[in-house]
Amino acid sequence: MKKILLLVIAFVIVSKSSGFTEKAPLKWGKVSVSEFEINSFRGDKNVPAIILCDYGNIRTSYRTFYTRHVRIKINNEKGLKYARIEIPFKYKEKHDDITVAKANVYTMKDGSVLKYQYKINDAKTEIIDNEWRKLVFDLEPAEPGSVIEYYYEMASLDFVKLDTWYFQSEIPTLWSEVRFDVTHPFHYLVTFQQGEFLSRDEQANFAEKLQWLYDANRFERRGQMAKQKNVLYESPSKNYRIYLMNNMKKKIVMKNLPGVTNIDGFVSVKDYYPRLKFDLFESSGNLPYFYRPLLLTATEDYDTKSRRQWMISNRASGFIHYRLASWMDFNTKLLANERFGKRLIKFYNYLPVLEKNINDNMAPVEKMQNLFRYAQDSLTWNGKYSMYADRDLNKAKEAGELTSGEINLSLIYLLRKAGLDADPLLVRTTDLGLPQTLYPVPDQFNHVIAVVTVGDEMYLLDAANKENAFGRLAPELLNTTGWRVDKDNFGWIDISPL
Repeated sequence: MKKILLLVIAFVIVSKSSGFTEKAPLKWGKVSVSEFEINSFRGDKNVPAIILCDYGNIRTSYRTFYTRHVRIKINNEKGLKYARIEIPFKYKEKHDDITVAKANVYTMKDGSVLKYQYKINDAKTEIIDNEWRKLVFDLEPAEPGSVIEYYYEMASLDFVKLDTWYFQSEIPTLWSEVRFDVTHPFHYLVTFQQGEFLSRDEQANFAEKLQWLYDANRFERRGQMAKQKNVLYESPSKNYRIYLMNNMKKKIVMKNLPGVTNIDGFVSVKDYYPRLKFDLFESSGNLPYFYRPLLLTATEDYDTKSRRQWMISNRASGFIHYRLASWMDFNTKLLANERFGKRLIKFYNYLPVLEKNINDNMAPVEKMQNLFRYAQDSLTWNGKYSMYADRDLNKAKEAGELTSGEINLSLIYLLRKAGLDADPLLVRTTDLGLPQTLYPVPDQFNHVIAVVTVGDEMYLLDAANKENAFGRLAPELLNTTGWRVDKDNFGWIDISPL
């Protein structure tokens, strides 16, 4: 089990069932002289910038509403990069709607504070990819000694997986506070994780709690959770806590967190940061029309159709029953998925490939090597990670460029037709952090590779990246874990450097 204790961090947890009565920790447009004087953290005057306060609200309703207010003191030239504010949002199908965005720059001149104001029309929108954009403020008047702040409000169609709140950053944070309001009809698993990953034994203990949650009726569940103050599971160290929240509010504050850019043993430093994660466990009942986005986004394969298509197909229904799948259910649904498991059953023109690249006299490893080289040389990756094959494998090949999912599912198909024991292995590139292994989180995986068993040996193959040698993976796939999809032999496989 990996545990790292954060030094000199105070944190306060406040739970309320009615409403938040405390004032916000900072007020827009009100900067004190003392904030200009904060130029070091724990005696270190070389820190480029300091987050004075990072304050956010998350509220579920007919949309998920996010607000965030951040104030930063810039100390030197290196800190000026934090004067570029980037607010990512999911552009496709108007998934996220930024309704308010603004920023201020405060500079002290001859004892007076000069303020430069930016509104949403002063921001520019930049493309990240086909689905994502980012709203950008370049706060050019900022200079060493300046204080900057920004604020935004966003309405999102996210219900199943809400944005993770990270309390820590690469620069010191004096105050980080998040308030969240989970309303009816949602039941969320809310995980507060502070520098700890659960051991195998602790994961087994949590699995028992989660199974009880699946089995208990709503009255039993409500009574027991009330006794436990809505804590479903807590690790012995109390640094890992999972709440079951419904129709309640909570606030978590952490203070005086050092800036961290890398930690030994962590591929993504975000996996080290204390954080709060939100995963929808259950939502059911007859819902009014304005909850229709929930009906859509909680639908399997939601991203395969436009919102208009889903609205038409769900026009008559006002009832939803969503429950977080078990790992077995998750595995079974993937095998039946038209874009995943069914691709490994439907016809793919494999005979010419096998006849050209392998023969009956070859050893299994030689067959595997030849088919890997064929896929790597003949199928061109378009640079996009995906765990699915959105197109028929024959049509994808004819199209020229393929996603990583289309290439590696094609490889798995060929390996199976060659008589090899090959399965898909779902992975999450390490820039996104480690996957959630306690329960299945929809769409947490962004890539799929092949896992092939020959005797006692296991081979992991990724034919999408042409720089990969046989049996070797790119750095962004190492030091993590992947989910093997198979009817019987499914489960987690650790991916470590060779």
